[in-house]
Amino acid sequence: MEHVPNSMWPTLERTRRRILRGLPPRGLPPRGRAAHAASGVAPDAAPSIELVVALGRPELDRLVLALQAMLGPETTRPDTPARLEAALAAAIEQLGSPGRPKVERRPHALYTPEAWQLRLTDVDPAVVEAIRRASRDGVFGT
Repeated sequence: MEHVPNSMWPTLERTRRRILRGLPPRGLPPRGRAAHAASGVAPDAAPSIELVVALGRPELDRLVLALQAMLGPETTRPDTPARLEAALAAAIEQLGSPGRPKVERRPHALYTPEAWQLRLTDVDPAVVEAIRRASRDGVFGT
């Protein structure tokens, strides 16, 4: 059996936590139950699910076209973070999800390679998949 250095375990544990962050907990270990009791948060309370989607310019353009097609021709082109956030909120509501989006553009300067970061909180997984498909294919599927 191969020896695994101790410094590797914190990295593996952090990775496991990040992967399982969006999944409901199976049960808290005794130490976790005590921490929840001390914090005053009920251990059965549903955690807030947050997902971050990073888009480049081509994916963003496809998502913008899909949003305009879904929300109608009177929709202002969502080409700023605030407009994209408003359009995503309207689309999420129209798709029947209670979640909320937050949009950031990185870097904040013009005429630079950019990435648009969509932070989706408490959005149904089916709606998240619809947003991903729209950024990939340019249309919202049903």
